[in-house]
Parts: sequence; C-alpha cells; structure tokens
Amino acid sequence: MREAQHINWTFLVIVFALILIGVVNLYSALHIWGESGNVNLVWMQIAWISVGSAFLAALAFSDYRVLERLGYPIYIITIGLLAATLFSAPDTSGHKSWLKIGGLGIQPSEFAKISTLIVLARYFANNPNPEGFNFIELIKPAIVTMIPLGLVVVQGDLGSAMFFVLILVSFAWFGKVKKIVIVAVAIAAIASAFFGYNYVLSDYQKARITTFTNPNYDVKGSGYHMMQSRIAIGSGKVWGKGYLKGNINKLRYLPEKHTDFVFPVLAEEWGFAGCMVTLALYFALLSIIVEIAEHARDRFGIFTAFGIGAYIFWQMVINLGGVLGLMPLTGVTLPFLSYGGSSTISLLAAIGILVAISRKRFVF
Repeated sequence: MREAQHINWTFLVIVFALILIGVVNLYSALHIWGESGNVNLVWMQIAWISVGSAFLAALAFSDYRVLERLGYPIYIITIGLLAATLFSAPDTSGHKSWLKIGGLGIQPSEFAKISTLIVLARYFANNPNPEGFNFIELIKPAIVTMIPLGLVVVQGDLGSAMFFVLILVSFAWFGKVKKIVIVAVAIAAIASAFFGYNYVLSDYQKARITTFTNPNYDVKGSGYHMMQSRIAIGSGKVWGKGYLKGNINKLRYLPEKHTDFVFPVLAEEWGFAGCMVTLALYFALLSIIVEIAEHARDRFGIFTAFGIGAYIFWQMVINLGGVLGLMPLTGVTLPFLSYGGSSTISLLAAIGILVAISRKRFVF
C-alpha cells in the first residue's frame, strides 16, 4: 500500500485510456458488415495487453537501476534473437521479421529497440561531457546502434531500422554534441539517403516515396493505401460517421487497418473530435514522461525516461505523418492503438520502467 502511494496514477490512467481506445477501435477495424469479423485478433490483443501489464507491474515495483547492470546481457539476448530471425523466420511480404517461439510469433526488433535504448542511456549517463561529444566519443554508442540496425535492415524492415537511428540521434542531441558533429551527420544523412534510394530500397519502397511526392501517382497501385487513408480521414469530418459505421473501413477499401492504418479507422468513425481527444491523451502522456525525466533521481533515470519518451514520440510522428500524407509510408504502427503482441509488450514494459523511475524519487 505504501509503495502504491508513490505511483503516478494519472500517468497510468492515460496509458490505459489509450489502450482502451485501441481495443474498441481494433474491434471496429476487424468487424466487416455482413460478416462475423476476425474477433480472435481482438482477444489476442487483450491477451498481449494482459502479458504486457504483468511486465509493467513487475518493473514498476522494481529498482530500475538494475537495468543499468543488466543492460548489456539483455542487449546481447535481443541481438541473438535478431540473428536467429534471419535464419529461421519465414518470408512475409518481403520481410523476415517474425520468429516462432513455442507456437507464438514474436518480433525481436521491438524488444531490441528497448534494449538498445537502455544501453545507450547507460553510456550517455555515465559519460557526461558538458562541452559536447566528439566523433571519437560517439563511436561506442554508434556501434551499439548499428549492430541491431544492420540486422533489421537485412530482415527488410526499414521502418523499424529507422528507429535505431532516431533513438541514437535523440540521445546525442539530449547529451549535447559538438557543432562539427551535427554538420558531418547532416552531410552523411544526405549522402546515405541518396545511396539508399538508388542502391538499397526496393522498387516497392521507392514507389512509396514517389507516391508521397506525387499523391496522384498510381492511385490504383502504389498510391492506393495513401489515397484511401486520406479519404477515410477526411470523410469523418467533425463528429465522424459513428462507431462501426465507417464505410471506407467496412467495405475493405482501407488496407492494413488493424496495424499501420488504425488511425484512419478512428478518424472516419469519430471524426476530428475523436482524433483531438486521442492526440490530447498522447500529448498528456509525453508531457508526463518529460516531467518524469526532469525529476529522476540520477542520470541513468533521466536518460532512460527521455529515451522512452523519444521512442514513443517518433513512433507516433512517423505513423501519423505517413497516414496523413505528411511523409512516406514506412509500415510503423501507432503506439497503444495498433494490433501487435511484441510492440504492446515492449511498450507496456517501457511504461513500467517509467513508473519505477517516477516512484523512486520518493524513496529515500
């Protein structure tokens, strides 16, 4: 009881409000007029939420500082899972991202994001440099990031690979880097983008970029997803069409509607008002995470909380930017709303770590 007094219940209420919205929206995304719908996925998502909640509770009442010691062992385990995925995972839509363990499919890249985040938080927390990090000092965190990033790229999941870069860049910015490093990274990013577009991206991925720059390009082919997404979002208007009444969704025009395109389902049925409520919850969630980072008792807690906040923020921005047509589609899911076992468990585990960091500042 005494331990529960120091828990930020407002934070948890916001998290589970988003999860509830996600489950309700997921049911609609999977419910088709005249059919029973794939309700099994809804129950599966509830099961994943239950597992993730168990991790949340366990981590929330633990000492998060143990992660500083266990960071590398956990990181090595997730690297091993990523490597195993390359050899044993089936090819799904050009990706080899899913690993079968005990009859269940897991996506190791989701857990690798959290383990990499913890190791980077440890490095930047234990190596402060008020004058700014130089190239030499960033070699170690760069290697830590590039190992899982390379494995995920080989798997064909460029959307997940992008997160490892964003997490490292976020940590480097927060920890402060020298201006020469920023300029060099900017030049390297432009060169890498040019090289990647011409020699790494598949024709399908190039078509997504072309669709972004020219929305009317191939609306029946590579531009179909984007066009239907924008139609669904716009057709919701202010108050939406009503729950289970979104015809773009129900008539199967909207693809990947339970994962990548879950937000257009929400927008069509609940309109601008429903979207604003959901985005307000996300904003409140990120605001509390920033507050947790500000009041953490040690540098590891500060950097870990910041890293988790950056992870959730970038996932939101990339998903919403893609479905709204503000950036190319990448196949990134929306935190707490999209279907997915590995992502749900890893996110709720991250929330548990944040609760532990917040709770620890009251313990002396």
